[in-house]
Amino acid sequence: MLETLKVTLDANTNITPEIKENLMELITTFANNEAFKDVDLSNLGERLKTLNIRRESKYLVRMPARYNAFTNEILINEEMIKDSDVKHWLMHTLLGVITANENRYGFTTTDNKMIALCEGYTEILTNYLVGDVPDNYFTDEIIMTNLISKVVGADVLFEAYFHNDSEKVLTAMKEAEGK
Repeated sequence: MLETLKVTLDANTNITPEIKENLMELITTFANNEAFKDVDLSNLGERLKTLNIRRESKYLVRMPARYNAFTNEILINEEMIKDSDVKHWLMHTLLGVITANENRYGFTTTDNKMIALCEGYTEILTNYLVGDVPDNYFTDEIIMTNLISKVVGADVLFEAYFHNDSEKVLTAMKEAEGK
């Protein structure tokens, strides 16, 4: 699968060779991690065909980088990314690409009602894969996600995140409420 993803990424003319190399290193880190061995990467392969990385205004992207699933773009705030851990932010956005489904990723809903939980979980996974950063933008979201994980179970969040199933989380929360 990794070789197929590399060929797909190499064929994408929207991304520079240096960024392709960095993305492939992170894809390999993810794919070779035992915790993610059962995650289907076929959607990633489809997304890599047209993925674009674009500089964006600091007024539109208020963090170093973010993934827009609707346009399939990684949006970079050049001013902020200079002082940030680029590897960390690229992994954070790559997780969005891996889990993207139509115009959302992870377990976000189309109306973004679960965006805080999704960002918290994405950041937890990012920290696990490439390490934490000193100035984390998602501290509150991480705390909230850890608390929700204690209530619904880490396996529920994992399954829901990688299968774009926000209902699974909501159902588990409702079930936990009755206990």
